This record gives sequence, structure tokens and C-alpha cells, in this order.
Amino acid sequence: MGKEGFEPSRSCLPRLLRPVRLPFRHFPARLIIAGAAAFDKKRALARERTRLYYLPCGADFLSDKDNNAMVDVTQPSPTRKSRILIADDEPSTIDVIRQFLELEGYAVVQAVDGEQALEQVRNTDPDLMLLDVMMPRMDGYEVCRRLKADTTTVFLPVVMITALRDTGEKIKGVEAGADDFLTKPFNHLELVTRVKSLLRVKHLHDQLEEYNRVLEQRVALRTSQLQDALQELRELDRLKSEFISRVSHELRTPLLHVKGYVGLLVDEALGPLTPDQSKGLETATKAVEQLERLVEDIVDLGSAQVGRLNVQAVSIPEVARATVVSLERATARQGVRIITRVPDSLPPVRADRTALSRCLWHLLDNAIKFSPPQGRVELKADVAPDGDHIRLSVRDQGIGIPKDEADKIFDAFYQVDGSSTRRYGGTGVGLALVKLLLEAHGSTIHAESGEGQGSTFYFDLAVAK
Repeated sequence: MGKEGFEPSRSCLPRLLRPVRLPFRHFPARLIIAGAAAFDKKRALARERTRLYYLPCGADFLSDKDNNAMVDVTQPSPTRKSRILIADDEPSTIDVIRQFLELEGYAVVQAVDGEQALEQVRNTDPDLMLLDVMMPRMDGYEVCRRLKADTTTVFLPVVMITALRDTGEKIKGVEAGADDFLTKPFNHLELVTRVKSLLRVKHLHDQLEEYNRVLEQRVALRTSQLQDALQELRELDRLKSEFISRVSHELRTPLLHVKGYVGLLVDEALGPLTPDQSKGLETATKAVEQLERLVEDIVDLGSAQVGRLNVQAVSIPEVARATVVSLERATARQGVRIITRVPDSLPPVRADRTALSRCLWHLLDNAIKFSPPQGRVELKADVAPDGDHIRLSVRDQGIGIPKDEADKIFDAFYQVDGSSTRRYGGTGVGLALVKLLLEAHGSTIHAESGEGQGSTFYFDLAVAK
């Protein structure tokens, strides 16, 4: 031992770095211990804290340039749990590469031939594979091809190690699916750098697969919840249809009896009436008519939602005249006049006659209801600009629709005047029913209005061919 330091004995060396015979030229020329003081050509003297470095093959001593390029392999690595499979038929090659990788914190498994390499992949699920080209039983090319052909190992990074420098051999490796190459001889810095680079890509891919797996689970859960919700909605729709059917029967029958007897009383078929009795029966008649409209609206709303239409060629002038006649009592009561501009020469349209009549009735009733006394309501029909449709419109001189409520007026049970002291009657079903009926015809209801300026509702129906 010299004055300036000491020569470490064999027992002082780390267990993994005890001297081994290195018969192949691609292995390191020597492992030495470098201190912070000075370097001797025959030995490295360590002072204070010693660290382990790799000296590249062919160097006789460490220059400043070499010192700057050295990697401190004793520092912990963030990828300690990564598992690397070394497949090589030379145990000494595996042993030296293992030392470098374990110093970097990697777990290492090994195989000595191609078939054992494939078995180790199945058993240990490595994160990266260092694969020698020339091996018994199965060469590295075939191992790589089989790994890349398997969906479970297609993304396993494979680094092929070869002493062959022919470009054709590298092309053969690329065609087999290799991700990178190391050509013998190589140094440990090149090995570690490529391993870390490919592991970063592999870890990102694994994270992405995990994210996809979690996403698929969430999508499956959400799909199941949506299917359950859809089934529940179908059941509710069935119950709704059943309820509407019962309403149609259970309410219409007694309502028909009430309406009939009120009519007999009004006509004095059951005896003369006093003025007060006549006034009371007039109020009862209005209430019966309102209740009858409500029942019809609910039934029609349910029918429109399930799309029960009988589409045929329908004459618009006939439907318009019949609808206007059915509203004579309402117009007389409100003091409103309906002006009809529907030419008899208009061609028929494809529509459900009853549904079209209900649409016009609701639009006219809505216009009458919101029109001032002595106001006018216009029902107009004409050929649409495209020539293939008839456009029908209803215009009133009513209160108009505020801009902030224009997109709500077709919602069921919504009313522009929704206050508890509102002047205008109705259930808020009419425009919603019109919208559903026209959508069932493939048409759309439009509204143009300004607050205090009246409203115009219009829609197009296809001409019957």
C-alpha cells in the first residue's frame, strides 16, 4: 500500500463486480474504482468517498473528457422495478450485462436459447428484452417475429444484440420487428441509454393501456346504466300510453253524459229556465267544453309522441274551413274575427287529416286567446318558395312573445303568461302538440314575434304527388 491511498483487496469490491474473465472483445476492458484525487495507469486510488465507474474499452487512463462522460452507476434509478430479459447463449455475456443493469436498479431474468426466451416472456412479463441474434434451437429473428405476432407481446421493446455489421442483417431485424440494435462491441453507456429510452416509451404505452382499460370499464358501466335508464323509460312510456288510454275511456264517457244533459237543459228540453239558470248553464257549458278540450289534448299529445298517423292526400281548403267553423263560438265570445286566405286551387298535401285539423285548431285558438277584443286573426295558405310544399301560417295581433321566452313556447305545459293571476286560459299543451304532430309529418313549426307586436306561426307540408 502506498502513502497516498490504498489498494482495495478482492473482498473490498462489491460482490457483483468481482473480477471475471472477459473473453469477448465487446465487454469492458476493466472495472476500476475512481477517486476524486488522481489516477494511476495501473491502479485507481480512492480518497474519501469512492464511486464505481465504467472505463470504455481501449482507454489506458481517464482524461478530463472521459471523466465528464462517465455515468455514476451507483445512484438509484427511477426504474428499479422494471424487468429486463436477457436472451443469450453465452453465460458470461449474460453475467456482465446483468451487472450493469442491476447497478441501474433493474430486475433481470435470463434465457440461454430462443425457446426458453419465449417461455420466460410468458412467465415473467418483462418490460424489455435484450436478444442475441445467434442462439441455438431458435435464432433471435424468429423469437422477435413470434413476439411481434402475438397481441400480448407486440409492444414489448426488443433490442437485438449482434456482432454482424452487414446492413442486410439489420434490415432483416427491422422486418422481424426489432425496436433497436446494439452492435458488438458496445460500452455500458450505450447499453443503459438505449434501455432507458425504450423503457420510457414502454412505460408510457403501459400507462396509456391502463387509461384505456379504466376508460373502457367506465364506458361499459355507463353503457349499462344507460341501458337500464332506457329500459325504465320504455316502461314509463308503456305506463303513459296505458294511462292515456284509460283517460280516453274513463273521462270521455262521463263527460259525454254531462255534456248531453247540459245541452238538454240549455235547449229547455227538460223545462223552461229562468234568466239566472240560463246564465249558470252557459258557464257550465264553457267548463264542459274546456274539460273536453283538455282530455282531447292529452290524448292527442300521447298519440303524437308514439307517431300514430294516417298520412294521405288532404285538401287544405276543406280542413281550413272546417276548423274555422269549429271556432265560431270562441271568436264570437272574444270578439275576434278570422280572415281566411286559402285559395281553393291549392293542391292537396300529404298529411294526417285529423292531425292537421288539430294543428290549425290549436294555432287559431292560441291566436284568438291572445288577441285583443275586435282583433283580427289571419289564416293563410300558399305555395312555398321551393314549389314542392304548401306553407300555412296563422298571424295574430296579440301580446307577442318576449325574446327570452321564444325557445320555450313549444315546451309542454309552458305558458307565456304563467302567473297565478294570468288573464289567458289554456293548459300549455297546444303548441307542444302542434310541434310533435308536425315533426311526425317531417315538418317544423316556426314562430316570428316581437313583444307587443303580435305573432306569426307557420309550417310547410309536402304536396301530394
